[in-house]
Amino acid sequence: MVTIKQVAQRAGVSFKTVSRVVNNDPTVKPENRDKILAAIEELGYQPNIAARMIRKKNSDIIGFISDEISTTPSSVDIIRGAQDMAWEKGKTLMVFNLNQKDANPAQLFDECTQHRAEGVIYGAMYHQPVSLPKSFEKLPTVMVNCFDPGQKYPAIVPDDEQAAYYVTRQLLAKGYRRIAFLNLNPDIIAAQLRLAGFEQALTEYGITEDNYIVKTIEQVKGDKVIDVTRDMTLDVLDNFKPDAILCGKDLVAVRVYFVLESLKIKVAEDIGVASFDNWDAIPDILVPGLSTMSLPYYEMGRRAVQKVIETSEHKRNTQSGEPEKITCLLASRESF
Repeated sequence: MVTIKQVAQRAGVSFKTVSRVVNNDPTVKPENRDKILAAIEELGYQPNIAARMIRKKNSDIIGFISDEISTTPSSVDIIRGAQDMAWEKGKTLMVFNLNQKDANPAQLFDECTQHRAEGVIYGAMYHQPVSLPKSFEKLPTVMVNCFDPGQKYPAIVPDDEQAAYYVTRQLLAKGYRRIAFLNLNPDIIAAQLRLAGFEQALTEYGITEDNYIVKTIEQVKGDKVIDVTRDMTLDVLDNFKPDAILCGKDLVAVRVYFVLESLKIKVAEDIGVASFDNWDAIPDILVPGLSTMSLPYYEMGRRAVQKVIETSEHKRNTQSGEPEKITCLLASRESF
């Protein structure tokens, strides 16, 4: 195994100078830093992380407790963004997945403390309120894609209201005047915020209630959520006759495309379609391509790491106030 002394010999510097570079000391002369980094690359030196943790006050570890994010394609970019930012900041991201059959955030928090995590990120698979166990107050904690109802912790969430407002404005700017909104389960925070943004845009354009309609495409029966997109799409086409359909998510838009195709109604030519998510390859696979609001999961993950580092520097949690909202951008294609 290559040692730090061998790196020092190859670079022609002292042992202490190499140690300072390995520990990201900014006071090392640039020319010495370059020589040391070249020697590290050439020799394949790997720092002893365990030893560094013993020597340093900070572990450079950030815990990430995931509520199904790592197994949900639409939100996995939160972890990817967090990982990238952690690397850029010289931190290690340790991801812990909740067992959904017996979810125990407190147990995973204890895992983070055992690894001497400097702070913890708690991430949810969709925008929702979450009450964390009291133990989370022991470490700087940041919530992502969720928030504490009492605003106890800093939170990073998508700006769902802005997203709906913007995409509705774009539909109106293209001349659409009878819009059907196939929204998600109304109990979901995102659905409530998007409805508010949708209605605000319509009000500003002077669109009256008889020229738009809102339908719920998710019906809750017991502990099951049943998708009724096909029935709702047929209903609005028969009884409302929209010139555009705004879908609650890209998977809903896929089903809407199928219904329209079965009726020989052409997307973009006969009716406009827009959506939310920009989920993976779906919008590009559809023909014509689906214009959809990108949920900023990657940016949210990056910001969560920044925020936990900032909070860690204060050595305590602080009252967060309102969650920090990250702007959603339109991925414009040909569907309207």
